[in-house]
Amino acid sequence: MGSHEVEIKRLLADDDAAERFIAALGAPVRAEKRQVNAIFDTEDGRLANASYMLRLRIEDASAFLTAKGPARTVSATTASRIEAETAIAPDVVDDLLGGDIEPLCLLRSHVADETYAELWRGLDEARACRVLRCAGRFENLRRVVDVTLPSGLALTVEVDRTEFPNNRTDNEIEIEVPDEDLVEEVEEWLEALTREAGIETAPSSPKLTRFFEAGERA
Repeated sequence: MGSHEVEIKRLLADDDAAERFIAALGAPVRAEKRQVNAIFDTEDGRLANASYMLRLRIEDASAFLTAKGPARTVSATTASRIEAETAIAPDVVDDLLGGDIEPLCLLRSHVADETYAELWRGLDEARACRVLRCAGRFENLRRVVDVTLPSGLALTVEVDRTEFPNNRTDNEIEIEVPDEDLVEEVEEWLEALTREAGIETAPSSPKLTRFFEAGERA
């Protein structure tokens, strides 16, 4: 599965701000997911340098392989990018991480739709025939809350607590918007909600960017 992802992202100051934001949503946490994310790249980081991402996410007994292309800015807090994703059998995870299975080949074999031809070309050009390896991992606690806006628009709000290498921890709001035409409405709702609750947010960036930034601090 996969499509163009349109996502609003905002950073929260700390754990307390995250808890206050969840309370302000006024709806129960529907799910709490603990995720381990492994990033694949070449030895010299060619995918990241070209703004591509190839990720293995392990979530309880499930595993997902995902590729994302460069982001296109929709607004100050929202970006759109093509995403291809597939569920994979848990028994191939160790082989992927150990380099016995080529991750991009596996993903392409599961996602054969021509919709993603440009994504595959971009990934191939970025890697330049180099070997893809596991470049590292980070862990994420994701809490999922379903909300309905005054207009009746139903949204899923995700509040992440991400532990990057070298003791960097970020709290973040992520909201995937079903259509770019709805971005302004969702951003205005989010701004009003956080302002009324006295919660400050800040511009965010892709988790991949922050993962590599955290690694560079070693």
